[in-house]
Amino acid sequence: MPECSKVFRYTTRLQVLILALLCVYLTVFSFTGITYKTWITPIKGTDLHNTRSGIGGFADRVGAFAFALTPLTIALCSRDSMLSMVTGIPYQSFNFLHRWTGRIILVQSFVHAIIWTIVEAKLYQPQPTTYREFISQKYMIWGCVAQGFITFLFVFSLRPVIRWTGYEFFRKSHLIVAGLYLGACWGHWEKLSCWMIASLAIMGFDLVARSVRTWLIHTGYKDGSLGLGFRSIPTTMETFKDPTGTIIRMTFAHSHKAWEIGQHYYLTFPALNIWQSHPFTPASNPTSSSPVQSHTYIIRACKGETAKLAALAEQAAMCYPRRDASTPVIMMGPYGSTITNDEVSNVLTVSGGTGITYTLPVIMHALSDASPARNIELVWTVRHLENLAWIAPELAYLKSQLDGAGAGAGRHYTEDKLEKAPIVSVEAKKRFRIRIFVTRPDTTKYQKPSHQLHDGKDKDFGDGGSLSQTSSVDSVSLDRKVEELSRQCPNFTITWLNNTRPDIPSLVDTFMTETVEKGRTQVIGSGPPELGTQLRAAVAAKNVPGNVWRGDEASDVECVWDDRMG
Repeated sequence: MPECSKVFRYTTRLQVLILALLCVYLTVFSFTGITYKTWITPIKGTDLHNTRSGIGGFADRVGAFAFALTPLTIALCSRDSMLSMVTGIPYQSFNFLHRWTGRIILVQSFVHAIIWTIVEAKLYQPQPTTYREFISQKYMIWGCVAQGFITFLFVFSLRPVIRWTGYEFFRKSHLIVAGLYLGACWGHWEKLSCWMIASLAIMGFDLVARSVRTWLIHTGYKDGSLGLGFRSIPTTMETFKDPTGTIIRMTFAHSHKAWEIGQHYYLTFPALNIWQSHPFTPASNPTSSSPVQSHTYIIRACKGETAKLAALAEQAAMCYPRRDASTPVIMMGPYGSTITNDEVSNVLTVSGGTGITYTLPVIMHALSDASPARNIELVWTVRHLENLAWIAPELAYLKSQLDGAGAGAGRHYTEDKLEKAPIVSVEAKKRFRIRIFVTRPDTTKYQKPSHQLHDGKDKDFGDGGSLSQTSSVDSVSLDRKVEELSRQCPNFTITWLNNTRPDIPSLVDTFMTETVEKGRTQVIGSGPPELGTQLRAAVAAKNVPGNVWRGDEASDVECVWDDRMG
């Protein structure tokens, strides 16, 4: 289904429906069973009176619901999520509901506090004596503290505030303040401590499971050298620079259990900061037949930790020009779930920029003999032609699998860098195509080529001009790689766009129209959030009941989007 873009950006309608059902449930049972009457009771020895009504009971019920929602809210944000274990849905898919259940708790707590403030400061007499006695009680002090904590959690989880304070501050403060909030709620109303105990148990399970998994990966449990020694993993890094920033290609091998395609790891770089971790999806494929897994990551240097990582790689390349830049890494994971479906006949992947790390393993798997897919297409949008060098070994290997490609086309890069690549035998009945779109051609660096692309139109692309200098990749070598990677061959096209993005609905429609294999279709994407919106809408249009595809029944198209990019 398309996204619910009018109110909730980058959110599926299913998630909005679940939130709506939860709100309806809470609304109904917040008001049902309340006695809607008012009683005036005199105060002995005075001419004052108390005003009693059903709003006190309503406030208590809303507060109880806020307590009861707390364990669910924590479960919705756990990495080692119990909900994921039960449903198979990756933890990141619950982030939307986590944010909104937290906001519901905030509203409920304010309603609870405001109503009891009105009751104790206005409806009960005499004043201000009654209110002073009320607010000075221990349970009320803890209630005010808890209200302050939940307000802090809301304010510092707003996107503008996160950009201002930094993601790491948000992550660490969120965890610490959430724990303090649970303790304050327990002190506020001990009779409902069962909900706080459940919340602490869920939070503790997540932290313990995360620590145990990390410890097992880094103590050699897979190679039989299990011990107390915790060992980080040495990595090698290459950096690529273009007018829009720096990209780091990080590779390493380590003995551990194979992950599922589509899962990701949290990586920590001890040389920079042991307290920070960031999620990255491997661009390489797992090897179930070997205990040693090869990892490749394509990382865009933004602000904060990734910028420091790029600076570290560039500094190492300058100090030791004849050696590959290296840094230790600590892995946590894997997280998420598999995205491959061995029942599909048609696979279309659409990615933008570094989103190729999410879709590249899917293509590798679809091309293998183990996959029944017969119609396969890779669509990748990059800003500059030299961005192809990010995945030079993999792209050269894929080009060698295209119909008519020379056997040596991929061997130039795969022998020394694409180690243990999956054995691929693309049979004649498998249709495979690569389409690359360059959105920001730089005419000052590239000259018009002497050949044309096989995309039905005469499009120009660079033939190896002077590339911008890189810090750890030789400029001449990179120039040669880009020229080789962009060389024309059947079913491989590079299309220049003038600072625009490709028409996603048209790409999906063309793929479906040219499909020769009937059966289920899987569309997998990763990149900017706007790309996900367009991709979901295009797939939803194909799944409309009554939409006939090639004279058969309505299309059966599955859409998988990398939620972490949103």
